[in-house]
Amino acid sequence: MSPKLTNPESVEPIMERIKNQDIKYVRLIIIDLNGMPRAMIIPEYEIPVALKNGIGFDGSSMGLVNIENSDLTAHPDPSTFLTPMWETPGLAIMFCYLSNPDGSPFLGDSRGLLKTTLEELEKKNMGYNTGPELEYFYVTQNNGSISPYGSGGYFFIPPNDPTENIKLETMMCLEAAGFQLDKIHHEVAQGQQEINFRYNEALRTADNAVLYKLVVKTIAQKYGVTATFMPKPFWGVNGSGCHVHQSISDLKTGRNLFGDSSSETGLSKMAYHFMAGILAHSKAMSMIVAPTVNSYKRLVPHYEAPVYITWGLGNRSALVRVPLYPGDKSKVRRIEYRHPDPSCNPYLSATVMLKAGLEGIKKKLEPSSPEEENVYHLTNQVEILPENLGEAVTAFSEDKIISEALGEYISKRLTLAKKAEYDSYMKFVGTDWNTSRPRITSWELEKYLTTC
Repeated sequence: MSPKLTNPESVEPIMERIKNQDIKYVRLIIIDLNGMPRAMIIPEYEIPVALKNGIGFDGSSMGLVNIENSDLTAHPDPSTFLTPMWETPGLAIMFCYLSNPDGSPFLGDSRGLLKTTLEELEKKNMGYNTGPELEYFYVTQNNGSISPYGSGGYFFIPPNDPTENIKLETMMCLEAAGFQLDKIHHEVAQGQQEINFRYNEALRTADNAVLYKLVVKTIAQKYGVTATFMPKPFWGVNGSGCHVHQSISDLKTGRNLFGDSSSETGLSKMAYHFMAGILAHSKAMSMIVAPTVNSYKRLVPHYEAPVYITWGLGNRSALVRVPLYPGDKSKVRRIEYRHPDPSCNPYLSATVMLKAGLEGIKKKLEPSSPEEENVYHLTNQVEILPENLGEAVTAFSEDKIISEALGEYISKRLTLAKKAEYDSYMKFVGTDWNTSRPRITSWELEKYLTTC
């Protein structure tokens, strides 16, 4: 199966919404392979054409295709129509799927890939739910260097955290866009924040992650500061993660298939198998869920970032954590994968996490015993995640389950891009990785500060 590209039946209801909301222009959002939203604006009278036939654009300028075969078509997804509170009045947005000039689905469309993957799962009457925790920093910039905005720490409030008004306006914009917010608070490091939103089915969650980052950055800019989702903007303090809570549900009953009230831990056998698949393929997933050079400066011991391939009950030092929050265990049990960071493409990350977990279910893999101690203090031999992007590229290339989950086109294109990214960094620092690791370079700030 593939996502529905043309939507002529949606023209009338969408145009009615446009008329009722006095919309003049629509921003069509396209996701590049890095997960970054790109967009074009079209006037409202072009919407019928876009829904019926799509709108052509230059895919080579986004790195999606080569210049000699540059034409792609964007197809608005009418289910994503939104009039955002943070945008200029009179402007709406829609996410898009992508096709080739002949009308066939474009194999480099990460949003389309996730949709197809979820449709395969739906054939088995199951749905994949995800809930990410995207941390970020508010910073100020001065002559090429950055500083945290504010002096707060974990759960600090004003006056030590001067960002309250920025966050409140951000929260109002998110709720106006349909987000259900959870916990909002200052994180551990100075200037570090977290606004949690409720889980949803994986495609909706990936769209929400993109919108969340757009809102956070847009409102921060309004207040004269920069919001960055760069994984590790400052050495020696906590980096920003994107811990992903996940579960599988029965589509007919809505039952959480990861929960089992008769189990001592509250986890079902399916959940254990899924978790074992995640652990088994975590090295290969690293290139996708921790996709930048800077990601591997976050993945070091003692800053609540995972390093060792372990799992635990409520253990925040483990790679996979089972939250022990209150409520009916059969309903609330889930797994939390702490490996991803907010620079990742949420569509590709969801795809590989789901495929890895399903492989664990298929093969009935069993995880090792849970780690009850602080994993950073382990003295026994435990497998570790790749230590840099170069190692991550190798691990990805050697794992057929993960590389095939993305398809040959995306896998090949990403592998080449990430190898070139790592080589460019190493050329800049002119030394070995371990020597360069304990500092954040100008190369990283220039490349990642505003793009992640």
